[in-house]
Amino acid sequence: MFPIPSAPFPSSQPFAARLTAPAGAAEVRLFVRGGAAVLALPNRYSVTYLVMSGDDVVVVDVGSNADVPRVVDALRWLDRQPSSVRAVVVSHYHFDHVMGIDALARRCGCPVALSRAAFDSLRGGPQLRKPPGKAAWPFLLGWVRQGLPVLPASDWRVVRRYLDPAAANPFQSDIVPLDDGQTLFDLPGWRVITTPGHSDCSMALFHRRSGFLITGDTVRNYLGGEWNPLQVDPEQFVATKALLRALPVRTVFPGHGPVLDGKDVLEHLKTVRA
Repeated sequence: MFPIPSAPFPSSQPFAARLTAPAGAAEVRLFVRGGAAVLALPNRYSVTYLVMSGDDVVVVDVGSNADVPRVVDALRWLDRQPSSVRAVVVSHYHFDHVMGIDALARRCGCPVALSRAAFDSLRGGPQLRKPPGKAAWPFLLGWVRQGLPVLPASDWRVVRRYLDPAAANPFQSDIVPLDDGQTLFDLPGWRVITTPGHSDCSMALFHRRSGFLITGDTVRNYLGGEWNPLQVDPEQFVATKALLRALPVRTVFPGHGPVLDGKDVLEHLKTVRA
């Protein structure tokens, strides 16, 4: 039985997000089911997820260096220490999900884990494709729905290193690859699923017994739950959608916006045009 903290952890709900996103601003929520526990922690640009099993924790996505103290506070709220973190996982290599990854990994003394495609790219392999130019306006609209977050000075110093997928490895921490089907750092029941389409390096994390699916930006929730219309490869995205729809998913943890929970949740997602 996972202990539930008695006092709530503070949620941050930007005023602009409450006004412009029909789904509303994301909230801090703890989900415990089927031997798995996930804390949804909305942060500056995206949602960070803390995946827990026993004393071990895996953190997924830290968009800003300014998010790191908040993640550490959340760990302590959950009666965990930074040393409990086995790895900090990159769901996909877009700047609004990764700029705080290395700072947290160094704070916790753990590696950064990336999909095999992102890992190979940072080691000199095939370069990751950038989002198409036509994605600029939809991205800006998403930035408004996120709450118009302002980059702090600590992010301005590193943002160029993460905007260019062809740049040198920006991580000072050790980096390790995650392959399709691989167990997530010995956390029972969790496995890695590669989900290209939104980006070449997208991956999801799935726990079958609980029905938990952490999707990165393959799914977002600005409009009540939608497949992300911003894609580098639409054909791969179609295959990814079919793959995820075949899973017994009950709760979706999207890259942006509130958590989606309910029977056949993936079947109810909207398909919107970019």
